[in-house]
Amino acid sequence: MKTKKTKKKIPQFFINAFYESKFKDSLFVVKASGKVIEDEKARDNLISNIRELTHHGIKVLLIYGAGKAIDELASARGIEVKKHNGRRITTKDDLQVLLDVVGGNLSPKIYESMAKNELEGLSLNAIPADWMDIALRPKKPVNFGFVGDIHATFSRPVNRLFRTVDFIACPCIAWAANDKTLCNINADTIATEIAIATKANKLIFLSDVDGVKIKNKTAFILTAEEIPGLIKNGTITGGMQVKTENCIRALGAGVKRIHLINGLRSDALRKEIFESVGPGTMLITEDEREHYMNEVEAQKVLEAQR
Repeated sequence: MKTKKTKKKIPQFFINAFYESKFKDSLFVVKASGKVIEDEKARDNLISNIRELTHHGIKVLLIYGAGKAIDELASARGIEVKKHNGRRITTKDDLQVLLDVVGGNLSPKIYESMAKNELEGLSLNAIPADWMDIALRPKKPVNFGFVGDIHATFSRPVNRLFRTVDFIACPCIAWAANDKTLCNINADTIATEIAIATKANKLIFLSDVDGVKIKNKTAFILTAEEIPGLIKNGTITGGMQVKTENCIRALGAGVKRIHLINGLRSDALRKEIFESVGPGTMLITEDEREHYMNEVEAQKVLEAQR
């Protein structure tokens, strides 16, 4: 009597070894929007996913915004929210709202999520002063108030701190040394500049959208060379256009891969990293495409063995 041959599964330690050889000692810079961080379920899920990344030898820097919570508290205090071309104008009162939201609310909540998920690391209340050279934005043609511009980013102090921990969380608050004041900086900008300076392996943007939509479907992969054409034909517009243009610059400056994903979806970060076809959009250079597709095939083999 013939018996069916059972397909041997790859032992789990081989699967773990695959991911560790792929990611060990990598730095991922993750930017999370305020909508993700302010949502308790999404925040706890993100921190849980980050804990899994650190178990594979990955170092993670989380930069987060707080736009929605700032608007709500400002409104409650009778402060008018003003923006110019989508950029927040930060008065002295606005800055105090930002400090209260981050220091009094979001930073402790991230610390709480870290404790619940047993994620070791640091939850800071501002970008360390030695990481960046920052000055307040010029008052003309538009006076943005206490909004900073990044003039230089220094990788050495970032890497030095990551020698002692695998995870650091920082909000969009920084020190403008020349002006001797705290200031507000766009979280996307902070994440992009640090990723460029450190030549991070991945730059990941978590928001409330799934990625780049092409014909009503989320694109799995886009190259830096394809993006200008999609902007020109109107496929990529608005805030996504600004984000993808920044991504082109980051890829050209040495960031290997960029992901745009919906942080409100369960396990979105884990799936984007550990599954062959993630839920978001991957942005790479054309030179990286073949290498990446080979990795996808290897991951598919592993997924079939689970």
